[in-house]
Amino acid sequence: MTLPAIRVLDVSGVPAYVSDIATTFTGTLVFGVGLRDETARTAGTAHLLEHLIMKRVGKVTVTHNATTADEVIAFFAQGSPAQVGDFLARVGAAISSLHEITVDDVLEQRRIISAELGEGDERIGRGNLIDRFGNQSLGLLDFGSPAHRSHTRADALGFADTWLHAGNAALTFTGPVPDGFTLDLPAARPIPDRTVPEPIRHEAWIPNGEIPLVLSLVLRSTEAAHIAIARTLLEDALLTRLRTERHLVYSVNGFALPLSTDATFVGYALDPRAEDALSAATGAIELLRELAEAGPDESAIREQLESWDAADEDPLVQASHLDALAGAVLRGRRGRDDVAAADLHAVTAADVQRVIADAMTTRFITFAGDTPLPDDDEVTAALGMPPAEDPTPFAVSLSRMEWVRHVMPDEVEVFSGRTFRGLRGADLFVDLERVTFSSREGTMEVRFDSMPVALYSEGQRYWCLVGREGHFMIVDLDQWRGAAKLHDLLGTRIPDDVQAGVDMETPLPA
Repeated sequence: MTLPAIRVLDVSGVPAYVSDIATTFTGTLVFGVGLRDETARTAGTAHLLEHLIMKRVGKVTVTHNATTADEVIAFFAQGSPAQVGDFLARVGAAISSLHEITVDDVLEQRRIISAELGEGDERIGRGNLIDRFGNQSLGLLDFGSPAHRSHTRADALGFADTWLHAGNAALTFTGPVPDGFTLDLPAARPIPDRTVPEPIRHEAWIPNGEIPLVLSLVLRSTEAAHIAIARTLLEDALLTRLRTERHLVYSVNGFALPLSTDATFVGYALDPRAEDALSAATGAIELLRELAEAGPDESAIREQLESWDAADEDPLVQASHLDALAGAVLRGRRGRDDVAAADLHAVTAADVQRVIADAMTTRFITFAGDTPLPDDDEVTAALGMPPAEDPTPFAVSLSRMEWVRHVMPDEVEVFSGRTFRGLRGADLFVDLERVTFSSREGTMEVRFDSMPVALYSEGQRYWCLVGREGHFMIVDLDQWRGAAKLHDLLGTRIPDDVQAGVDMETPLPA
């Protein structure tokens, strides 16, 4: 099926993507900024802005919502064209008058967000996206927003001034633009450069997170249609192999996150029983290898085309495509007037094989953190991939005498663990560049220059030092001799702009 035609109009200086779709009339205001554009320290600012804006919009009687997603902040309403137009105009007015918000407005919405987050409030997250990207870019979708209670009025307004304006906005409508509709947004400003997310780990496995099993990889092609078919074909093939044939899972839920114009990060969440997790992971890797070497057969390609054609008849899918188009334009993956849909029917089995073969060096397995796995060597042999590892600490790279010389200068402080607090024989070294924990069990470090956020609790007397690569270190002050000096030293050497106070008993995942 051919998707309904899309018209590109100019509405109050903002591109509007209009298509006649047989659904309740819907209008959406989209901004090209989302969770991936924050940092571990600022995570939650976009969500706070969403709340502040909707508070200023006031009561709305039609179906509506505001969402903060990976790539966009969006405001939509459904109803009559007049009602939808009124809602979007009020959103624009609320954004244009954001500098009228008060400190009390921010405090109020922070409390509401705390209630919304529930057990996740002020806690760092975990999951496969952190394993792949660290505590940055796409990893922030799993990381959460542990520092959100520290966000200020100035933080919110700075974010809004940078991203919420006519130069980073688009509209979508599932029918003609409402009569007389105008949108008042702040004037367009230059968009900051965006860093293209790239995974920091490939071809490895790790136990982490709550999902029983996730297979992830990067699909690359200059043809979007090749990636689209490869992505959904993999999902269906995994379900057939692991559920229908081997009875190891109940479901396979795929997700896709664009990286650039020619690369998409894809993941497949599977739900085997804990004792079947390794068998399911092994089966998934075997299937990938088969498709990379032999490719799918033509009947599998035909099934995918039939499935895509059927989905394209769904008005909800058509509306979703319209919003995705607006997001892709704002994120720079499409030109303003590039509305043509990818030609899926031109995709061949050889095209899909090439995409999957090229992705083999990017595959990664994440098990749930409590999965009862055999020893590392056995898992590695089964998957053909080693366990993922954090960067080697500086201390480990030195000989014993080199390390002794390193910690001798006055600027290096050494703190000993308290025997009756469970840290007998442990030491904490704080030099000008890093914090290093050393015990009989091992060594880890967090560098100050790659620390995206450092959480501290005055009441609970701990620091949570978060590393960019996905790891973190809890420093419980009561476990160390010289706690007051240690606390002051960390507060001095950790960059001010990544520090955030929290109230929770622990920042660890719920």
